Amino acid sequence: MIQSDPPLTTHTKAADLIKKHKRESKFFFRVEEDEWREIVLKLPLDRLIFLAMWCSGDDINILFLENGFRPLGVRVAFSIDRYLAVSQIRPAAIIYERMIWELWGKEAMNAVDLRPWLDRGLWKHTWPLSSKQAPTTWPPEQYDYEMPPDIVQKGGELATIDPSSCQGFSPSLWRFAMVGETIIKAESLYGYTHRSIISNLLNKNVLEVLPRISRINAVDSVAHQIAFAHAIEDMAQFMPTAKVLRKRVILSELSKIIAHLLYLSQLFRQLGIGIIASRCEIARELLMRWSAHYYGHRWLMDCVFPGTVRSIDEMGEEATEKLPAKVKYLCAEAHKLMHGFPGLIDSLQDIGVLSTEQAIQFNIGGVIGRASGRDVDIRRYMPEYRLEWLSPRTFTSGDVYARMQLRFQEIENALQIIETILQDVEEEAPVEDKKIIVETLYGEGIGVCEGVQGDLWYYIKIEGGIIKDIFIRDPAANQAYVLQGILQGELWENQSIIRASFGILSTGVDL
Repeated sequence: MIQSDPPLTTHTKAADLIKKHKRESKFFFRVEEDEWREIVLKLPLDRLIFLAMWCSGDDINILFLENGFRPLGVRVAFSIDRYLAVSQIRPAAIIYERMIWELWGKEAMNAVDLRPWLDRGLWKHTWPLSSKQAPTTWPPEQYDYEMPPDIVQKGGELATIDPSSCQGFSPSLWRFAMVGETIIKAESLYGYTHRSIISNLLNKNVLEVLPRISRINAVDSVAHQIAFAHAIEDMAQFMPTAKVLRKRVILSELSKIIAHLLYLSQLFRQLGIGIIASRCEIARELLMRWSAHYYGHRWLMDCVFPGTVRSIDEMGEEATEKLPAKVKYLCAEAHKLMHGFPGLIDSLQDIGVLSTEQAIQFNIGGVIGRASGRDVDIRRYMPEYRLEWLSPRTFTSGDVYARMQLRFQEIENALQIIETILQDVEEEAPVEDKKIIVETLYGEGIGVCEGVQGDLWYYIKIEGGIIKDIFIRDPAANQAYVLQGILQGELWENQSIIRASFGILSTGVDL
């Protein structure tokens, strides 16, 4: 007797489970509590990328990325203020579960970490955005760092970097448990510059908030402007003209060059190599002056708007020689000096390593992710860019040297993109001047831009031109969290160098 083969076991993907439910809006499907548990249990077998999670009223909104770029949302209302955590399966959800707990009082069951993320004991209410908020105890309970017992037995000690000193970095509190000169455990606390940005954008007119969007993060101002504009354009189904898109590329690449030069100069200052740092600083200053002259602002604020950019007449098509030639020379000189500096490259290799697995788990993009072998560049999906402009340069070592080298290469690539656009100014046929009428906007939109830290996302819901819901997914938050683990096992003398190689993070965390 011939035995038949056993039937194949089929596994329904989490994405398929989500799509079986009622589509409530353009991006979100409405799911019940028990169905959310089923989706979470399917996630280990699915390639959905976790993007962001936030609370709005009774609903918890979870955004995933399908096929690496397409947003897929789940919206769940829980009968009690508890829900099944995602962080056990998608570590990138850790910081969002922490935020939801301290802002809304909704607890993630089996969460990896629910320590306060933003509250430093100064809030007037617990769960300040919840309808169940209550006064805090006074004096507020302070979170105490606990020295691991095994470190105590080995004679370990505790080192602290106070946020008031900054030590050349953004205001955050760092605590290190050390044995000798080796860091055994590192913990960072943010929230000292928390500005309640998202709450202050709610119930405001779109045009009213544009200046605020520009000023959320000076270093990455253009990325915020473009991502917000993309969200509005996505809602209005509006495509800007090629001339506007070209201007946005120039502004975006200029912004990234200025930021990379800032981070590189800080890193070289930490290394005590002023001769290279000074070249980065001079190049950055020249670019900022050029930006102020031709685009109206040193930090390129108030340049991008939904459907357009600041007056094309004011931002004229400049000849390529107008871009300071000395900038390219100074960047190349700094790169050359870096390779010629005795022992520098060897000293930066194999320290501060972020593995490819960690970059994937925490959805780390930008220079940090690409230096670790995670080749994610959202510009490939943005209508402003041509694929031939983007040279794929990815490292796999994930150390300080890889991040430094990649910043230099991305500066070179950005300069080439800008020069290409300035040289290749095509004469366009007259196009009817279309505008987005803000007062007629209803619906929701999602926008993205590749900023200096990585992919920056905006979700926005509008009714009659008024913002009813908004969330900003800044890539710096996950980078700030994963940085703690990277420092474990490193020498104390290297911690400032490793932190500098990541760049400024607090402005993206303390929204």
